[in-house]
Amino acid sequence: MALGRPEDFDADLVVLPGRRDDEPSPSVVVLKAPRFKPPSGPELALATAYRHAIDVATRRNARTIVLPAALVQGSWPLEDVTRVAMTVIMSTPSSLRQVTIAAGTPAMLERWAEAIAREP
Repeated sequence: MALGRPEDFDADLVVLPGRRDDEPSPSVVVLKAPRFKPPSGPELALATAYRHAIDVATRRNARTIVLPAALVQGSWPLEDVTRVAMTVIMSTPSSLRQVTIAAGTPAMLERWAEAIAREP
């Protein structure tokens, strides 16, 4: 985990949330990020976004990736974001050896540290 914006870090692939899938450069991918829609259960869309990021990295044989602390648009419950992201990151087979979570604020960094500490 690190404090900063995803694009501030050196990695094989940097993933950013956006409104549509886009590849502004070979090392930056903008993935369509789901909006939170309570109470319709948007966790599947969120998990799909994280899986897609890992899939793109794997197809490019990336060893490192930087993800934003929240690969979402709008206001999502942070507890849901960290739980879903950690589940996907830890369970999805990939070529990745290092995943950096770029947290834009100290509070976000702390929340991610708590999520990682809860992992068995």
